[in-house]
Formats: sequence, C-alpha cells, structure tokens
Amino acid sequence: MARTLKTLVQPNRPDAAALRALAATADPSIPPAVMPTGTEMINVRLSSGLVDELDAAADAEGTTRKVIITRALATAGFHVPAHDLEDRRPKKRRRGIAA
Repeated sequence: MARTLKTLVQPNRPDAAALRALAATADPSIPPAVMPTGTEMINVRLSSGLVDELDAAADAEGTTRKVIITRALATAGFHVPAHDLEDRRPKKRRRGIAA
C-alpha cells in the first residue's frame, strides 16, 4: 500500500501582513542573530596536559577553549573573524559555569 507524503505547505503559515505586524512589535534592544557563513567543524587530538592548560586558561578568563585557540591563531597571523573570537555561549550557561 502506498503511503501519502507529507505536504511541504504549512496550513497555518502567517501571511506577509501578519509577519510585518509581528516585526513592528519586536524589541529593538535585542541584537540581531549572528549567522556566520561557511563554517566547518574540526576535531583535533591533543595531549591531556595541553587540554588541561587550555581549560585552566579558559576558566581563569571565564571563556571557552575555542576563544583561547582562535585568539592564538589570530596572534599567529591567521585571519580570524570577530565572531570566532567571542564567547557565544548563552549567558545563563556562562553564569552557571562561572558560579
């Protein structure tokens, strides 16, 4: 027996006028989302001692391993976009770690 496919059209999708009305009520103090383009994930196997040093440096600064590593890459002369040099963890999570 053939199965019916799900429709791609959402029946409760708002129209353009409804979206404009919603946008008019948006809080302007909230910054726009950062949508980096062309990102990729890399995995690196490092010695435990080096990872411990990275963790200690990140904990001391209240940041992440990624920030420590990307800052070092920038210092070494690599072009590192500004958003890669920022700690972008949710504030609630950052508070929980620092406390």
